[in-house]
Amino acid sequence: MLMLRCVPAVIVAFFILIGSASAQQANRIACGQGMVENQSPILKRSAIQRVAAAEMVPIKFIGHATFTIRSPQGVYIVTDYNDYYRADVRPDIATMNTRRGNHSTYRIEPGVTHALYGWDQGSGIPYHDVTFRDVRVYSEPTNIYPHGNRNSNETAIFVIQVGGMCIAHLGHTAHVLDEELVRRLGTIDIVMSPVDRSVTQSYDEIFHNIKMLKPRMVIPMHDLGWTTMQFIAEAQRYYPIRKDLGEAIEISRDTLPRDTEVWVLQPRGRFGSY
Repeated sequence: MLMLRCVPAVIVAFFILIGSASAQQANRIACGQGMVENQSPILKRSAIQRVAAAEMVPIKFIGHATFTIRSPQGVYIVTDYNDYYRADVRPDIATMNTRRGNHSTYRIEPGVTHALYGWDQGSGIPYHDVTFRDVRVYSEPTNIYPHGNRNSNETAIFVIQVGGMCIAHLGHTAHVLDEELVRRLGTIDIVMSPVDRSVTQSYDEIFHNIKMLKPRMVIPMHDLGWTTMQFIAEAQRYYPIRKDLGEAIEISRDTLPRDTEVWVLQPRGRFGSY
């Protein structure tokens, strides 16, 4: 009888915990939203950075879905940190969207401050939110598979707030973005979008997501050479295309295009142009 009396209390405590976690995610400040009004010292620094967004942020395409981003204060972020496409610098923050060989690794270099995995490591679906000097990185879980079983939420979108800009690495997202997820992601200036059409999105889904996010720049990734060329041929029907940029650009909020453009970077070591 005592055991039966305890069960409801345990159940209530469980749902309180779940509700608290859900509320915490719902109340998280999304990129570009509410920064000036929020009184958090971390977010106030971000607000100041956002207002004075004249400093350049270098972005370098290492390969496939791996980019190096450097903040004005010298913080290095590497997206889809893995053993196949290694940057020539040690990152301070390494993001890994899914558990695949050319997108993640458990061999983390000594000195990496934050190694962020986009899938469940045994303690539940992660919602990362870290700040390191003038950089903030947070994640939203997404699905790589269309069915709602244990294979769901095996990937994540990472949002990088740097230099007054909000950069979204869409990872292996294999579904269209709905209004709620777009709200949680926030105001996105640059989208790094997969264009392979094999394990992620169709062109219709890609362009749907771009229209939902309304970024000022789209950088194609999941590059296999021909996949990027096919995407360019399709995307030029809707957006201006900038090619022959090489493997790296420097960008600031002041120099972003006014309306959505596709900027095509070449992976490190690739010769020729698209």
